[in-house]
Amino acid sequence: MLTGHQLNIFDYLDYHEFLRDFYTLEKATDPLFSYRVFAVAVHIDASLLVKILQGKRHLSAEGIEQFISFFRFKSAKSEYFRELVAYAKARRDSDLKRHFEKLQKMRPAAKRQIDEARYRYFQMWYFPMIRSAIDVFEYYSHEQAETLGSLCHPKLSATQVIEALTHLEKLGLIQKDFSGRLVPTDAHLSTGERWQSAAVQDYQKQMVDHAKNAIDSIPREKRDISTLTLALDSSQIERIKAVLAEARTSIVKQVGAMPSKECDAVYQLNIQLFPVMQKEKELDS
Repeated sequence: MLTGHQLNIFDYLDYHEFLRDFYTLEKATDPLFSYRVFAVAVHIDASLLVKILQGKRHLSAEGIEQFISFFRFKSAKSEYFRELVAYAKARRDSDLKRHFEKLQKMRPAAKRQIDEARYRYFQMWYFPMIRSAIDVFEYYSHEQAETLGSLCHPKLSATQVIEALTHLEKLGLIQKDFSGRLVPTDAHLSTGERWQSAAVQDYQKQMVDHAKNAIDSIPREKRDISTLTLALDSSQIERIKAVLAEARTSIVKQVGAMPSKECDAVYQLNIQLFPVMQKEKELDS
């Protein structure tokens, strides 16, 4: 038993996935290995173990230590496993960010490199912008970095442009074509990782700030910034969000139909919908 110990906990950012992979590998090696056998080994109820492996339940503080003992983790792996559980339990974006960044510091450099690049992509507002910009600007070498940066709003330094392009290449989001020009690829970052919620929130905050600055720095004829204040039934908010989603999809389709050779600018579209007043619900008598 325990051939599953060959799994490296530092490869994981989801402790449920680690436990599932361990069980699958152990079961493949030893047909007698079962949920019940596993549960006895870690001193928890078999039905609870199944729910934990399914991601429906979390380990308790006591359960964490029982698994650490079972896997015979040393200090570094023990602390990493504890932090994985805390990360999985986190609900607020600030907690997600704090636990994710702590996990990254604990992982070996080779394991965290790509995740850090993906995390930084969402944290730096100009990374996505530069990716779109090189679809408009013919970029062949870093000698053009200063020129490209000067065309951005707000202006970017050559160092920032090169930093963005370096990260985009590392993530496979841009590449050189047959002529040597850097162009966007069809690749997209995978979604669903828990850390993205916190990272995207940072990105959105930055873009809201840029929208505010655009009111003063961009001529009115080159922008459209409007506001609506509406009284509505808050229980119907999903219907409003659906309308906004349909509008975004329609805009994406129209932009996608535009020949890339005719595109001469990169625009940022922000849509914000949030409550500014909420009436208290009446208490039941």
